[in-house]
Amino acid sequence: MSRKLWLSTVTMSIVLLAVFAASAVAKSAKTGAVGGTLNADLTTDVDYTDPALDYLQTGWEIEYATCLKLMNYPDANGAKSSQLVPEAAAGFPKVSTNGKVYDFNVKASFTKFSNGAPVTAANFKAAIDRDADPKMQSPAVAFFSDIVGSDKSPVSGVKVSGSHLIITLTQASPDFLARMAMPFFCAIPTDLPHDPNGVLAPASAGPYYISDRVPNKSITIKKNPNYKGKRPHNVNQINYTVGNSLDAIYLRTQQGATDYAAGGIPPASYAEAAQKYGINKGQFWVKPILSVSYLAFNHDRPLFKGATGTALAKAINYAIDRKALLAQGGYLAGKRTDQILPPGMAGFRDASLYPLKGPDLTTAKKWMAKSGVKDGTTVEFYTSNRGAAPLQAQIYQFNLKQIGLSVNTHLFARAVQIDKEGTRGEPFDITTEGWLADYADPYDFINVLLSGDNLHASNNNNVAYFNDPKYNKAMRDASLLSGDARYKAYGNVDVNISKDNPAWAARANSNNRLLVSSRVGCFTYNNIYGPNLAALCIK
Repeated sequence: MSRKLWLSTVTMSIVLLAVFAASAVAKSAKTGAVGGTLNADLTTDVDYTDPALDYLQTGWEIEYATCLKLMNYPDANGAKSSQLVPEAAAGFPKVSTNGKVYDFNVKASFTKFSNGAPVTAANFKAAIDRDADPKMQSPAVAFFSDIVGSDKSPVSGVKVSGSHLIITLTQASPDFLARMAMPFFCAIPTDLPHDPNGVLAPASAGPYYISDRVPNKSITIKKNPNYKGKRPHNVNQINYTVGNSLDAIYLRTQQGATDYAAGGIPPASYAEAAQKYGINKGQFWVKPILSVSYLAFNHDRPLFKGATGTALAKAINYAIDRKALLAQGGYLAGKRTDQILPPGMAGFRDASLYPLKGPDLTTAKKWMAKSGVKDGTTVEFYTSNRGAAPLQAQIYQFNLKQIGLSVNTHLFARAVQIDKEGTRGEPFDITTEGWLADYADPYDFINVLLSGDNLHASNNNNVAYFNDPKYNKAMRDASLLSGDARYKAYGNVDVNISKDNPAWAARANSNNRLLVSSRVGCFTYNNIYGPNLAALCIK
């Protein structure tokens, strides 16, 4: 998911209301029965219920229960939930020696679409062709541009031969399987209309299907009667009510009128909920999000060039108060960090590089002296005018003043900040940002956010404008590896950049906290999609 945009729009509230539990991943509650109806409340509607267009976390929770994919993530908790396994594919695909051709053998006799139609390789080709249709304006396009002929629909690099779906890439891409596990690419009926407004209730072949949707009012999800697969499908029906206030949702969840506060609860109520229900004991759940919040240093600016810039970046990493910054996000808003990769992402290893409990001004001033930057130097600082950002800006301003930097703060509407910082040549020295995983692979954090190979005139994700040939090569090399070697290489890139040539001052990983009613007897949390709707059950 384009988690920068997700973080700044509809579901920003989920992140701002998140909490962190410093314990290991909690065990799921497992008591419950099959059947019944589960109710959920949303404050605002999902963007779409069409897999080609849906691009928000609340919608992807639903897609995880309704979609059938070539490869998918297990119905499990913890790190296992982000390890790819075959679903509609009979096994992992055969990959050509040059890494460019993927051959999936589609064997999905365990299911049919909710309308009774069988699932074949053609249904997956139809999804990619539909995503590629310019008429659809699908956000999926960014994730399959390396397929041959992806600029036109039908896509010439996607072929069907019997039960085989054969996809040819322009170059080897070891993260291709992870991208294919995104909801954009799940099986669809071959005759699903190419409607840029989206289909409200498309037939699906997963454990559930969307039987009805009334925008801004309700979503009805029912068990797919044709699904005989191994994934859980406990309740018979899930009913979403859209539009209740946070206060109403909190009250309804406590009373059992709704079972899942999908829209969150009031910020002031989280401490009360934690005290009342405990954490990870059955009703109030605290789970990490694959995310990172950070202060990016603009390496195109004189302050952050060369050895001077490296020393200054280290000084700032030692000077910022990660504890105080995190506290502005609300009660137990997350976990402090000093690294690029979030815990839970394959390749992450805790290196303990910078102070997490508060500033280390003695070390910060030593690095400041090494940088040669003059006392009183002005730093142009971009940030958002929403949420906790203005208060955090004051903390940054105070922290940097302690090492001799004068911070000139510019507060923008979030969309304006993203546009400005993404434009190369924009006159800022540092900017605040956050990123949530589009898919479970370190490429989505390391290469997407820090590779100099990806720099453009505008729309940059690498807002640090980090372009070090040594690390560009290390990122490229890591992207060509697979398995344990891939994750070890990315872990090394993370630690080495953060320690030796900081592109950022990483400060926090966000967490999701969720309230369910006393009727809910099962709870499984997927690291990519959040609460596993298919695995929920009623006592």
